Amino acid sequence: MPSLHSRIDFFREAAPYIHLHRGKTFVIAFSGEVIDSEYFAGIINDIAILSALGVHIVLVHGARLQIDQHLQQLGFSIDISNDLRITDVATLKIVKETIGSLRVEIENKLSHALNRPPIINEGLGVLSGNFITAKPVGVFEGVDYQHTGKVRKINTPLIQSLLDSNNIVLLSSLGFSPTGEAYNLRYEDVANFTAKQIQANKLIFITQKQYKLAREIDLKNINQSIDNNPLLKDITSALNQGVKRVHLVDAKQNGGLLLELYTRDGIGTMFTASLYDDIRQATIDDVSGIIELISPLEEKGILIKRSREQLELEINNFIITQRDGKIIGCAALYEMDAKTGELACLVIHPDYRTGEQGDKILKAITTRAKQKKLQQLLVLTTQSIDWFKERGFIIGKVEDLPAKKKALYNYQRNSKVLFKQLK
Repeated sequence: MPSLHSRIDFFREAAPYIHLHRGKTFVIAFSGEVIDSEYFAGIINDIAILSALGVHIVLVHGARLQIDQHLQQLGFSIDISNDLRITDVATLKIVKETIGSLRVEIENKLSHALNRPPIINEGLGVLSGNFITAKPVGVFEGVDYQHTGKVRKINTPLIQSLLDSNNIVLLSSLGFSPTGEAYNLRYEDVANFTAKQIQANKLIFITQKQYKLAREIDLKNINQSIDNNPLLKDITSALNQGVKRVHLVDAKQNGGLLLELYTRDGIGTMFTASLYDDIRQATIDDVSGIIELISPLEEKGILIKRSREQLELEINNFIITQRDGKIIGCAALYEMDAKTGELACLVIHPDYRTGEQGDKILKAITTRAKQKKLQQLLVLTTQSIDWFKERGFIIGKVEDLPAKKKALYNYQRNSKVLFKQLK
């Protein structure tokens, strides 16, 4: 029964994301190591499920591992510089053969996954082709990369038309110049360029490498995690070029792609161009979400009940924090007199009380109070006395309240009065 209930909970949590992601475009990229792994069949099945749920998908695959293996089998050297393969004429032939073979393998596996119950859908297919125009890397730091190239452009209209027809588009790390020259490309560059050009809603890298990263990293802080890792540099580049969200998913995590996209907190790392759950000024459109958040505490008597009309009138006093459109925290600041502001209605959704959301909102309220030239914050609480004391609030008396607040004090609730001086 616990297992059954957990499945029900997953579907309930996934439902809004199914609606949210339907019709959106995701670029999903994976390396040759992922293709060669025991987890790849499961990943292919999860991609098929995404497509059946209405997501428009562009797949980009790498082939470095397979090319290296092929070169070794033939006794050829493997020449890598600055994370780029030096592709001479002989190597280029092996690159084309290897990528061609991988493309067929991926197409076969994905076609099989798309055309078997319960995923079967006659409108779905996987299509690949010559979508990429490339140019040579040339000579860099004295190294001639020969037939290694960069993406020059992609056939965006054709890709978009295929996606609009519910096809999955498969891109390989191979491009051609207008004169017919073939170039070996980094799959990461193909993924980044494509995500930018088609204005993808998400860019997702599925990787076998272990990364000890925070759940969410915004562009301002990503440099602290990059070190010299090429993939993280690629992610930074994608964000700087306008991709809004980039996800990093562990290939070894069973169902990792689905868990990352269809649960509120995901299971990988999400990189954003701005903070994922920034605190902002509440608006009239947020009233329903605030009511949903605070109602359970009002029913328990922890908060004083506020009517919708009262919230609408006082909405300019509120700030909120959201996650994927759901309000997960709120607080209000009321000016009591020239020097004192009341912190009120500080509420965090139960799922996020073990994190730092409360501290973030408290910091935002403190900043707002200082901007208003207030000298102290007061709070009335019946349940969270220790939490506020741990954050510098000191127990006061009802007699210490500003006259405006003292006149409204409810002696039946017997709320504790706490103050914090603002420096």
